Amino acid sequence: MPSPHYVVRRSRSGRFNFTLLSEHGRISGVVVVPTEKLSREEIERSARAKIQALAASLVAAVGAPPEA
Repeated sequence: MPSPHYVVRRSRSGRFNFTLLSEHGRISGVVVVPTEKLSREEIERSARAKIQALAASLVAAVGAPPEA
């Protein structure tokens, strides 16, 4: 399986559904970002940053999977 990655789907009102995928399984969730006075690119960049921060905190909490 390829390295861990995530899939993002934009919903409404700044909601982004995501799924983190790895060889060990998947975790799905939602992040919400403010949308007022921001461009579409800024909104998506903010959502991706939040998802990456969640993934990083998950790794910090449970540890990285062992390299095969």
